[in-house]
Amino acid sequence: MTTTTPVTELIAVTIDSPNAARLARFYADLTGGEVTGDYPEYGYASATVHGTPFNFQTVADYTRPEWPGQEHPQQFHLDFRVPDLAAATEHALALGATVAETQPAESMGGAWRTMLDPDGHPFCLCPPHE
Repeated sequence: MTTTTPVTELIAVTIDSPNAARLARFYADLTGGEVTGDYPEYGYASATVHGTPFNFQTVADYTRPEWPGQEHPQQFHLDFRVPDLAAATEHALALGATVAETQPAESMGGAWRTMLDPDGHPFCLCPPHE
């Protein structure tokens, strides 16, 4: 019996933003990726992050997530492996990210750092496995 997988490929991750082009540039710069499209007439931009397409769509009435609260939930978060946690944190801060006030790693024995992108989406910087 031959089974066909109904989903064959992840073609992109799409993230809401009040400014799609700005957020595409942020993630491209954060990861050493590249902005692959900017279509202001459609409120859309894209970037490639380690071979994965990320799309960003401008949302007129965008509501910033409040992490870790759930009144305006985070909706998703991204985890990035980094070779040097301190250097990656400084790089992210220079690009406009902020260190999240709540750091679950501190209470869970982990060494990662939770950050917020310029639009409030949480992402984690995770050091190499030991």
